[in-house]
Amino acid sequence: MIANYKILKKQDLLVQKYECRYCFDDLFEHIKKVASDPDWQKVDKIITDLRGVDLDIFYKEMEKFLNFRKTNIAKPYVNVFIVDAPLATAVAHLYKNKLNCEKNQYEYCSTVEYAISFLGLGKEEEVISREIGKLQK
Repeated sequence: MIANYKILKKQDLLVQKYECRYCFDDLFEHIKKVASDPDWQKVDKIITDLRGVDLDIFYKEMEKFLNFRKTNIAKPYVNVFIVDAPLATAVAHLYKNKLNCEKNQYEYCSTVEYAISFLGLGKEEEVISREIGKLQK
């Protein structure tokens, strides 16, 4: 799995994009890398672009990831997933339902514009859209 990210300090925003086939080990390494970024501590909003990642096995490993997440990610944030396929939508929906009752909020949508609007960053749409586009492999 390919995972790229950028932290936009002005917006306290992490934008990240996953591509290819989902792999827990790759996701684990990506999360460790993001968490070690000194700018991560100020992030309170995330846009996760799932367009282009094959999540066919994620739902089978969801509990494994949720357990990892609960023990390794203590930071509160709002995360919007951008999805464009039925399986990705289903995975995002299940993930949201399992975790929204905790300190973090999750949402999913099909457009960058909605994700930006949901996070209240509409004035920054051009900059954020451009940065998400740069995350392509």
